[in-house]
Amino acid sequence: MLRLPALATLRAGRILLWGVAPPFSSEALRGILLRRGEEILAPGPVEVAFAFPEWTQPRRVIPHQVRMERGGVIRAPWVTLWLVRFGYEEPRAELAGMTPEGERVELLVRDLDLDAVEAYVAAPTWQRCAGGVWVEAGPALQIRPDPEADWAAAWLERMLPPPVARALEGLRQEAVRRGMPWPVLYRARESRFDGESRRQIEEMILLARALRRHRLTLPQLEALAEAPLDL
Repeated sequence: MLRLPALATLRAGRILLWGVAPPFSSEALRGILLRRGEEILAPGPVEVAFAFPEWTQPRRVIPHQVRMERGGVIRAPWVTLWLVRFGYEEPRAELAGMTPEGERVELLVRDLDLDAVEAYVAAPTWQRCAGGVWVEAGPALQIRPDPEADWAAAWLERMLPPPVARALEGLRQEAVRRGMPWPVLYRARESRFDGESRRQIEEMILLARALRRHRLTLPQLEALAEAPLDL
């Protein structure tokens, strides 16, 4: 489960995650969003869980534990990342979890579509999140779709301890010079990061895959109060 420095809002039946970069603050962003008519479901930090749809049932499953085919056990908070990386290699592994509505589920890993990850926020019950918006200072009001890797990196800069954030930024700069996505280079260098930082990095990459992502730039946060947004 990922704890995200974000606001979760509801409007027109859609839940969005909002993050903000200095010099703007989360508290100021919260006030602006309330003025826009957004309902604040969670003021932050927001708990995010990942779920996968079943192939044959109309339900989603939030994994809690996997018993591997070889007998080892993978538990939260690593179970989702293990499934994404190794799940198709062990289709008969036994999985225990729950639906977002609280129903306990036991099935085999092969029963889940591991390519169709979805994000759910605790607000306060588990509710599916549709998208995420990263807000930062810029010369003019602009909102645009954001690539997965760039969107994840913006959040991680705030979330990670400063030494780890600097190491990740160095890795990203090297990836640019080599003409490759930084998550690909990260996978080759992941052993250089501590376990908790690796979990946060990989969960943010997964969250970026699960959401519609936007980056919003504006010279003053007040400009957001009346700005038309197509999210």
